[in-house]
Formats: sequence, structure tokens, C-alpha cells
Amino acid sequence: MSPSPLTPLPSHSHPPGEGHPLPGGGSPLSRLGGVRWERGARGVRGRAGAFLLALLFALAACGGGGGGGGGPTQPTPTPPPQASLVFTPQGGAGTGVALAAGAASTATTLILEVRANSVTDLYGVAFDLSYPANLVQYVRTTQGPLLAGGTLQVATSGGGTSGTLVVGLSNLGPVPGASGSGVLMTLEFRAAGAGEGSFSFSRNVAVNSAGQSIDGLSWGTGTVRVTL
Repeated sequence: MSPSPLTPLPSHSHPPGEGHPLPGGGSPLSRLGGVRWERGARGVRGRAGAFLLALLFALAACGGGGGGGGGPTQPTPTPPPQASLVFTPQGGAGTGVALAAGAASTATTLILEVRANSVTDLYGVAFDLSYPANLVQYVRTTQGPLLAGGTLQVATSGGGTSGTLVVGLSNLGPVPGASGSGVLMTLEFRAAGAGEGSFSFSRNVAVNSAGQSIDGLSWGTGTVRVTL
């Protein structure tokens, strides 16, 4: 039977002030507060992201923040080479005559000793000594203690890149020759140019007190390297 038009329908009353329930539960005020919180959080996150982005651009403009964006490091310049004059002996082992750098040599001066090694009855020597005139300049010759009572003669020749010393040293009179080892003479050279060159003997001879040639002697030479 259908209800009468005058019959009131049942009412769904709610406690005062609560309003109508929303789907999913919660009052309209509580739901509205949640929406406001979500919108506020999104705004905070948006502002934080914008700040971080601006900070990254600022760091990139400063060179990544490493060392304040200073200029590139300049390479350390290579120091210029130090002046030097180095003699390296070659050969001359055993009995004979050989060249050797004297203790008085410096970075620009070569004191070249002509030494006799383990000789017997050495009365005199004669030789031509070629040297690199483009690297070293001949200065003087000084007689050494071995054959000190003899006489020394030196003449120069040549030019350009090669020079030659014509040398003779000999005792005088009826005296015995020298035996043992020692310096016959010293040759002084001064640095004149950079590079490497060699010394060499030619027409070399050694004689005893009888005026006879001494056979079997070695003649040691050497090279010089000059740095200016």
C-alpha cells in the first residue's frame, strides 16, 4: 500500500553543526583543511625546487665552485741549461800516452793533461794533436813534472772547425829517460761554442835515451762536450 500524501516521510536527522556526511567520511571542514594543506605543501615544494635550480645556475656561473673560478695554471718554465765543458777519455789503457781532464778544469775551461803511463826510459815525445776549434779555443801549454829538465815546443795550425797543435818535448844531453807515470804537459782550452767534438793524435812518436822509437805504446784520445 502506498503511503498517504499526508504521511510524513522519515527524516534522516544529524547532530547539529555536523552537516551532511561526505563520501569517504570526514566533515566538509576537515576535508577542506586537507585540501588547503596539500596545496600549501605543493607551494613549498615548488619554491624549494626553484631555489635549488637558481643555486645550481649560480654554481655553474662560478666554475662549479671549485677554487673560486681562478684562471688556468701556467706551466713551470724549463730552466736554461747550465754551462759545462766535459772531457771523456777514450783508449789509452796500459802503457803509453793518454789525454785526461785535469783537476783545475771548470765549466768553461778545459785543462787537458798529456800523461805518460807506466813507461820505461822515455826521453821524448812528438805528436800532432787535432782538436775541435769550433768548440774550444787553445790558450796555452805548460810543461809538466815528467821530463821537467827537457824543452817544450808548440806550434798551432789549422782553422775553422778543426785546429792542430804540433808538439815536441824532449830531454837534453846525455841523461836517462823517465820511467813510471806522470804528466808530460797540460794544454789549456777555453769554451768557444756548444756541441761535441773529438781530439786525435797523428804523427805521434816516443823515443828512449838511445834515440830509438819505443814500440807498443798506446795513445789515448777523447771527446769533449760543451754546453753554453
